[in-house]
Amino acid sequence: MEDHRLGDLLRELPREHARPGFTARVLNRLESPGRRPAVPRLALAGALGLFLAVGASVLVDAHREAVEAAQARQALQQIRAEHTRLAQEVHDLSARPPVVYLGGNEKVDLVLDLGKVGGSEGATPVAYHGETF
Repeated sequence: MEDHRLGDLLRELPREHARPGFTARVLNRLESPGRRPAVPRLALAGALGLFLAVGASVLVDAHREAVEAAQARQALQQIRAEHTRLAQEVHDLSARPPVVYLGGNEKVDLVLDLGKVGGSEGATPVAYHGETF
């Protein structure tokens, strides 16, 4: 069906009319003292929705921060445990007599055990000292 033909058919339909007194009833309802405008209710609902959204956002952020803090505490605990283990290992190594690698080739490595050298009870390699150059 062509567009202009459809428009002609629609114009031939009878028009809808409001019932008598419709305009007067609407105006009376709007002017009645018990009638509150809808705008403050909508504004209140919008403000309440905004308040709830901000509150939910704050709660989510607080939860996220609590989870991150717990993860940081756990990581710190693991780091401290590793530090304790490494400190014990260094202590154990320093309690044994030092061994010095003197060099070598493909067939033989020259290693000097200072614990078996006479008169070297106080001798330690420079690498075992905590001083830096």
